[in-house]
Amino acid sequence: MKSIRTAAAGMVLLLFATGCGILDGVGQTVNFAAETTGYMQSLQQFGQEMSAMAERAAADAEAKADLQRRLQEMKETIANYEGVAVPEYAKELHQSIVQYNEKLQEGLDQALANIEQGKAALESTGIPETVGKLNELLNQLNQLAP
Repeated sequence: MKSIRTAAAGMVLLLFATGCGILDGVGQTVNFAAETTGYMQSLQQFGQEMSAMAERAAADAEAKADLQRRLQEMKETIANYEGVAVPEYAKELHQSIVQYNEKLQEGLDQALANIEQGKAALESTGIPETVGKLNELLNQLNQLAP
């Protein structure tokens, strides 16, 4: 009788542990999708705003400071995204995002250097193209199903 109870308790613990693993996987998937979608939407918004901001910055010192602040904020946003937990099914997509993030970081650094040197902020940065590629990845993310 005691061995039956022990075996039953072991089965319950095994089922519970397996269930927790499944729930953790679902939670990780939901978190990745939500964090990545939010991140990509912030990049999309940045892409929509940056040309107008760069034009204003060329003629207005306050707008220039705002653009520099916004570029720094975007660098921080990119750095914060690097810590997201990635479920197995999204590893390839995430790797693509990371590669574009590296290009975007380089472009943001170049834009900040351009501003310091008195050049057009977006000159030779590749930022608009990279943001466009990241927006394409957002469409892929929306099509993923775990």
